[in-house]
Amino acid sequence: MELSEKIQKLRKGHNMTQEQFAEKLFVSRTAVSKWETGRGMPSMESLQMIAKLFHITLDDLLSTEEIVVIAESENKENIKRFASYMDGIINLAALLALLLPLYKMEDNGFFYSVPLYQLGGWQGCVFWIAPIIMMLCGIVELLLIGREQEKLIRIISAVGTIAHVSAITLLIVSGHPYPTVLLFFMFALKGVRLLKKRH
Repeated sequence: MELSEKIQKLRKGHNMTQEQFAEKLFVSRTAVSKWETGRGMPSMESLQMIAKLFHITLDDLLSTEEIVVIAESENKENIKRFASYMDGIINLAALLALLLPLYKMEDNGFFYSVPLYQLGGWQGCVFWIAPIIMMLCGIVELLLIGREQEKLIRIISAVGTIAHVSAITLLIVSGHPYPTVLLFFMFALKGVRLLKKRH
């Protein structure tokens, strides 16, 4: 018997709705539905809670192959979650591009390094856009992690990446090397994150 069938049989055998079962395991009803239809696998922690709830052992619940599959699935999920945290934190770090004295400003033939909020004119206004979009994407992404919103997280991550590339391009064109280097370094970290997420 498949794990999905065993979970459904145990739940129904104890006269529990998916909602009641989910509450006892501290997961969503959607997660239980996925487990019972074979579209998802419970984590090892959830499996231990199921075994405890129904007074059975993990051996009664799982075959050796299923344990391996669940462990691999959980490992991939943890890597994805870590990569999403990294992406959100990197996007939030765009705050550094706003506050650090990285932008050049000319005054009477002398160049000074100033933070973005001291940079006047159209550049000062335009340069605010991408870091603010990146920071908002970072906040939303961090808030959504663990809430079964993977598609939305991917969209927000893509928007943050587009804003990041746009900021780097604009800074290169306008001749501000220090914030360009900072944002490029952050972008390189995103590249490492993407490689980790794919493996």
